[in-house]
Amino acid sequence: MKCVTRDELERIASLPRFSAGQTNILGIPFKFHDGLSFVVTYKEIFEREIYRFNQSGDARTILDCGANIGLSVLYFAVNYSHHNILAFEPDPDIFRLLDENVRSFNLRNVKLFNKAVWERDEVLTFYTDGGMGGRVLNVYANQESRSVEAVRLMDFLTEDVDFLKIDIEGAEDRVLKSCLGSLRLAKHIFFEYHNDIAKKQTLHELLHLAQSEGFHYYIKESGTRQRPFVDDELICDTYDMAINVFCYREISQLHQDLK
Repeated sequence: MKCVTRDELERIASLPRFSAGQTNILGIPFKFHDGLSFVVTYKEIFEREIYRFNQSGDARTILDCGANIGLSVLYFAVNYSHHNILAFEPDPDIFRLLDENVRSFNLRNVKLFNKAVWERDEVLTFYTDGGMGGRVLNVYANQESRSVEAVRLMDFLTEDVDFLKIDIEGAEDRVLKSCLGSLRLAKHIFFEYHNDIAKKQTLHELLHLAQSEGFHYYIKESGTRQRPFVDDELICDTYDMAINVFCYREISQLHQDLK
């Protein structure tokens, strides 16, 4: 689903980091805050279509946790026009762009929340890298903190959730674990696992959680080292890898059908 030309993507990628700009998607202006972040995210979502899924029965809700400037929201709105999309983005500056983009495209099936998803309702300390990442509690270098409101994700998990997307820069561990027993209500789950070298690895725990909730999982790298035994560069401050995890039920159902 290519909507932006290769030449235009090269132009955007060549812009100075963290400078605002805009392009056209489907003939409509789309604003961004950082050219490189836009290009990386656009290729993932619109070219590789990592969020494409098959609609499940009558379920009609998509939860987009970590909506950023709205590329994922736009993708969902265009491809799943009969779904209701609830999009969460805590960074107030990024949220303003998200809101502008949703309004530009007149996306009537989208409801925006300028909040973080979390394990409970509270006010959190928030940091941003100025690009694709914003985190609660964990510090980015040379960044001042701000306070953001958070809502409990479990309160939004119902049997009407067809797709749950969680890309929340390291908070996925606590948020997913806080939803034990309710994750099974969703039909499809995508989360990005961020491995913090300063903390205990928990990917295995999250995969076990997905299995216990009745999901088959598929793992695909997002940001990784090319030569893990010798390379020591980080993809973002204290993260040495980011892993995309796709959770779905089709495999288990197929096994049932074959019995």
